[in-house]
Amino acid sequence: MSKRRDFIKTGSLLAAGSLILPAFARTKSMAATAAKKMEAGIQVYSVRNQLSKDFSGTMKQVADIGYKLIEGYGLGLDGKYLGKITPQEYKKTITDLGMKLVATHCGYFTHEQAPQMIEAAKLSGVDFLVIPYTPDGIRKTIDGYKAVADNFNKIGEHCNAAGIKFGYHNHAFEFEPMEGHIPQEVLMSETQADLVTFEADLFWTVKGKYDPVKLIEKFPGRISLVHVKDMNAEGGEATVGKGTIDFKSIFAAAKKSGLVHYFIEDERTDDPFSNIKANHDYIVAQDFA
Repeated sequence: MSKRRDFIKTGSLLAAGSLILPAFARTKSMAATAAKKMEAGIQVYSVRNQLSKDFSGTMKQVADIGYKLIEGYGLGLDGKYLGKITPQEYKKTITDLGMKLVATHCGYFTHEQAPQMIEAAKLSGVDFLVIPYTPDGIRKTIDGYKAVADNFNKIGEHCNAAGIKFGYHNHAFEFEPMEGHIPQEVLMSETQADLVTFEADLFWTVKGKYDPVKLIEKFPGRISLVHVKDMNAEGGEATVGKGTIDFKSIFAAAKKSGLVHYFIEDERTDDPFSNIKANHDYIVAQDFA
């Protein structure tokens, strides 16, 4: 009997262990993901004036600072960046400098126009195609935002079929209450997680008086990208690490929720290369990023 009891006891412990180990492994995996250092990215709108004058030279200076990942901007329905650079040329310039073009902003478009925008995105080799702004005329009501969300879902279907992720980038106005709702929450609730992701601009989210950590936790898994830029006490832009935004807490929440990339963005036009270097040097030195 004692041998049988020992066998049952041992078997029970092994069975319990088989349940505990997978859960432990998942927890350990999540912790490893949260602790993993990410490559430094930049939204090159930060050096927009310089890019318009000397595209390749400006990109070289960005590479020399140490940025590894690029988020482009200005991709239009004409299939070109900034109205003049082909996707192939844009990608080659970045790749030849040892960086990678992983995402791009583009002009607002409808699902009927999706094929031509997606074709340009595919030629660029990006993983993410992001609309960064909703025109004023179509977001005057909550029903307008719901129509935008419907458009986004349909665009997302096209992008999924092409192997590209589609996303939306916020400003502050999406957090201004409208008809008893927060428009950004409407956009996130009315879009399908498998079709539409989001890029949280941390400066604009805070400017809109919404806690980025709350946004991440309220919509887990929906924010794949973030724009990292800091805010001073007066509500203007500051060098990252010199302002008031708690990036450590935001990164901790975002990494647990599936953050894929972060991009420094600095819209200040005074001495932009010094600005983006200071931002880069701060963020790459942080254990949380």
